[in-house]
This record gives sequence, structure tokens and C-alpha cells, in this order.
Amino acid sequence: MLRIAVAALPAVLLCASGAAAQPALPSPAEAVRLVREHQTNGFVTVAQTLAYAARMRPESFRVADIRAERRVGEDFTRVRICYWLRPPGIQALPSCGIGFVVTTNPAHVEPEERFSGLGRDLQDGREAFLRGLDRQLALIADPQARNLRTALDPYDLYDDR
Repeated sequence: MLRIAVAALPAVLLCASGAAAQPALPSPAEAVRLVREHQTNGFVTVAQTLAYAARMRPESFRVADIRAERRVGEDFTRVRICYWLRPPGIQALPSCGIGFVVTTNPAHVEPEERFSGLGRDLQDGREAFLRGLDRQLALIADPQARNLRTALDPYDLYDDR
């Protein structure tokens, strides 16, 4: 009976040190699961969007790994999506440029960079993510355009997605 009473308590109230209650942090596996099952603005999950992109761009995009990391003192877990993105014929190393912030109690998943990058495009749906991949591939293929884009991005007032 005591086990049921303790199990019924919210995770916020259970604190070993008796100090201020901390929100429950997800385990690494749970954090990855929450991100994979997170429904984007395009009404599909992150896992479905990544699978769609890999199917539509098989020669240039592939998911390498999805990993969770927790930093000391943070009340959330970061989940990184690592992927290979390369123009055909060019060898590339995996990049972990897509990040999500995950908490539980209540469960909440949001892109780490809400207003820029591939994480924003992933959150906006499958077609937006494919356009973001194509934009990144074009910047990889043309180093001069990449340098110009890097220099002008802080002054860009328009969303060119």
C-alpha cells in the first residue's frame, strides 16, 4: 500500500535531498522517444519527416544518430539529430545541427533554434524540411555563396524559406 501511495505522488514532489523540488528529467531513451514522436506543424512526426527526407533525397541526406545529452544544472535534456548532408560525389562527415529541448512533467518538446536553421524547417513540416535541405546543399556546393550568406545573414530582414 505504501508503494502505491509513493508511486501516486507527482515526480516533482519526490526529491532525495529534501531541497526545492525539481522537475523530473527524462531518461535519454525517453527524451529520444519524445522527439521522434513529436508532432510538427506539418501534422507529421519528426521520425516521419526524417524518413520522408531520406526517401526523397537518398543520395544526399541520411540520418546518422539521434542522441540525448544533459548538461549539469539544466532542467531539460537536449536531443541532437545527427545526419549526413552532401552533394552527390562529395564525401561528408555527420553533422549534429538539429537540436531539440525536451522536458517531462509535463512533456514538452521544442526546437533549440526556433527561428533559424534546419530545426526550424523540420518543425514546419516535410516540404519545408526538403527545401531547407536543398538550400543547405546549394550552400555546400558553392563556397562563395556560403561566405556571402554568412556575412549578410545578420542583416537579412526577410524569411527566404
